Amino acid sequence: MFARFALLLAAGSVVSAPVTVTYRIEQKIESKVDLSGFGQGEQVQSQGAFWFVTITYSDSAGGRVVHAVLDSARLDGMMPTITAATIDSAKGTAYHGYLDADGRLKSLTTLKPSTLGTQFEGTLRLLHPSVKRGAAAGAKWADTLDTSTKTPQADLKSQVVRNFTLVGSEAWEGAQATRVDVETMTKVSGSLETPGGTAEMMGGGPGTGAYYVAADGKVVGGKSSSVTDAIVTLAGAPGPIPVKTTTTTTVSVIK
Repeated sequence: MFARFALLLAAGSVVSAPVTVTYRIEQKIESKVDLSGFGQGEQVQSQGAFWFVTITYSDSAGGRVVHAVLDSARLDGMMPTITAATIDSAKGTAYHGYLDADGRLKSLTTLKPSTLGTQFEGTLRLLHPSVKRGAAAGAKWADTLDTSTKTPQADLKSQVVRNFTLVGSEAWEGAQATRVDVETMTKVSGSLETPGGTAEMMGGGPGTGAYYVAADGKVVGGKSSSVTDAIVTLAGAPGPIPVKTTTTTTVSVIK
């Protein structure tokens, strides 16, 4: 399995015909907001999201054209502004992009804007690892992803530096795949809409994870965890508000 994967990378070929994959992406998000300055102590909020997205990959100019459609979403513990109508409006959100020969996402355009569709775009951008062609076990490389999220609730920009290590062949959900580990460092800044008005946010933090890639270059699963420590500044507040957010993500293929 690993030898075949390495040969495909060396040849710069990932798939030879259009391939369609449906992914299930589960995210768990825990936010701790320190409201000591307001005399309220620490507030903890837990949220969950399940995204179902179908992606078609087609060879093009040494890379792959990516066409993704958000089939459905389920969100638990979200803000009251995320209504059933908001979730329904995200269904069918389409994205069109391009992965180069090393799996780097060079472009991604949302074809049907929606609040949750825009939110999901950041997750979609992190779905694929870059994979150094001809890499052997132990090889290391890095890339950087710049993303922006603009919804009625937030206007944020983030930069994620990803450091990869090719581990080798490993079982994932009953099949052999090549495991690629990743360590991340994220910086995020922008504004949030709160009941008290517009707040400015700045922060960042580390993360770890693993991608599982089939012999044909298809991502067949993954898992990651990240922590973001941020400071939120709100006009009229007694002082800056510390916010710590822990996010865990699991990716699997629906067969």
